[in-house]
Amino acid sequence: MRPTGIAIALCAALAGCGGGEAPAPPAPEPAAPAAPANPETPSLDLAALQASSEARATLVPSPIETQNALEAIGVDASLAKLVPTRTFDLTKAESDHIAIRTGVVLADTLLTLTSADKDTLIARLDQVRTGLAALKAGADLDGQLAQMIDGVRGDAITRGELLKQFDDLSGAVIPELEFEGNTRIVPLIQAGSWLSGANLVAKAVQAAGNPSGSDSLLKQPGVVSYFLTYVKAQGADKAPPQVTAHLQTSLETLQGLATKAEPLTPADIATVIQVTDDVVGLL
Repeated sequence: MRPTGIAIALCAALAGCGGGEAPAPPAPEPAAPAAPANPETPSLDLAALQASSEARATLVPSPIETQNALEAIGVDASLAKLVPTRTFDLTKAESDHIAIRTGVVLADTLLTLTSADKDTLIARLDQVRTGLAALKAGADLDGQLAQMIDGVRGDAITRGELLKQFDDLSGAVIPELEFEGNTRIVPLIQAGSWLSGANLVAKAVQAAGNPSGSDSLLKQPGVVSYFLTYVKAQGADKAPPQVTAHLQTSLETLQGLATKAEPLTPADIATVIQVTDDVVGLL
């Protein structure tokens, strides 16, 4: 497989997206599944993984919650300097690549809405718009993004207002889109956003020297358990065995940190960065 193919396989397994309808993430504390017959291939209780949109929203902090937490530990401003320049192909690549890359750019935009300079913010919003248009997200969403861009360009909207609008768009509008019946798209966007978001937050916290302050953002055991369940149960048909094994090991490392009773240490933050860099770097 080419490097980008490996990245697709990793994110596809991470997002748990098969050919059918992608199930919603579980509630934060789902009931433990029955013990599998084969410990190497656990059973997948799809009923336990179904959740309402309200339960899904509680699984991961919203962009506004993330923004407030970052401001509270004094790392909000540093994020703008940590996002690399993305040169992703968001028009000519096939849809899986575009979806993951759009998710990454979506996270870049969300986490720097209040700190990025005007031109950079416009460029990122335009990237999100380009990616979603290529995925056939629809004219209504394209129009909303166009209004946001015009508002920023004309100084007609505050960053706080923009954050609220983008929070609603990413947390409610995009997950409800059908993308012309392609059920793989939303989970792949979410996988790209989750990976990039964790990576950027960890790097900002590392730069600020305040690892324990990131616990509320990086300790998300429900998220990691959700992804890990899918990788163990469905990962075999998403990527070569050695790739799936690498992803499983990485997620188990993150799971150990997410369930750690003690505050995160500088070494823990470095581990989060390394693990997420491994996947994001392949895109």
